[in-house]
Amino acid sequence: MADDRREELEALLARQRAAFTASRPEPMSQRKDRIKRAIALVKDHGEAFAKAMSADFGSRSIQQSMLTDIAATVGAGNHALKHIDGWAKTEKRKVQFPLGLLGARAELRFEPKGVIGILSPWNFPVQLAFGPLMQVLAAGNRAMIKPSEFTERTSELMAELTAEYFAP
Repeated sequence: MADDRREELEALLARQRAAFTASRPEPMSQRKDRIKRAIALVKDHGEAFAKAMSADFGSRSIQQSMLTDIAATVGAGNHALKHIDGWAKTEKRKVQFPLGLLGARAELRFEPKGVIGILSPWNFPVQLAFGPLMQVLAAGNRAMIKPSEFTERTSELMAELTAEYFAP
């Protein structure tokens, strides 16, 4: 069974890498759309996430979860949307003498790397999975999230909802 799961995850990673390579270069609008979908996922199902976390922790305050996990994650997404254009902007750099005299120019370009793995701990399961996801998506990367096995209900809900908002 473990070998089947491993093969399934390796196939998913291969599909993610192939999709990343095939879609390069992606427009900025695509990055923003993914961030907006991630925000909507968390915002629209915040109460369900809070209830799942309460069940996982045995008695966690719904208000605490809404503040620390849901609101913080939505804030991270909004921050990414606000700053994404500046983060992706190329930076001009000076060239060393004598190259400048010969007409050389230099610039620093920020480019996505591919598929990023996010390992989420148990204590703030939604915020520590989807908060970094906002940055990964802003950078133009794809992601695979491995939530904690200690927050079983929350992890199941994440998997279910992510499949609704994003293609594998």
